[in-house]
Amino acid sequence: MAKQRIVNTKFWDDSYITSLTPTEKLLFLYLITNPLTNISGVYELPARRVAFDIGIPQEEVDAAFAKLEKDGKLIRANGWVGVVNFIKHQSLNPKIKQGILAELRRAPEKILEKLSIDYQSLCRGFDKLSHFNPNSNSNSNGSPFEELSTAKAEEIRKGRRELARKWHI
Repeated sequence: MAKQRIVNTKFWDDSYITSLTPTEKLLFLYLITNPLTNISGVYELPARRVAFDIGIPQEEVDAAFAKLEKDGKLIRANGWVGVVNFIKHQSLNPKIKQGILAELRRAPEKILEKLSIDYQSLCRGFDKLSHFNPNSNSNSNGSPFEELSTAKAEEIRKGRRELARKWHI
């Protein structure tokens, strides 16, 4: 199934984008629209594939990656890339949140640690959905934390409890 990514025309007016070289702009646009991307913005992406797809020498691609990473716009580790703030630009309805969580479960921990994703906002409301099922092949009505490590799940639960107390939920 083909994915569709809509790029807001404000992309070209963004002060950061206007400061980039043409190669860096192309790489950034490629990172948010290429066929390997997913709803979380965290995915496996071989550097050779990027050079081939956008038709730019590997050395220039590596330099553009280094610039974007230095500027805090992306994270790379073990052949994976994570686009910072990608999730922020998604419409976060329950189905989208479920898809994002599913993709993030597959990502290397090294990427997730550096991205500082707000798991609490992604998980908010799932415990109230009786039909929520994080594993489409399962018949259980569990929580989105079932496939996360115990330590990470407890950390998320603790954060949710603190937010609930703070906002009197």
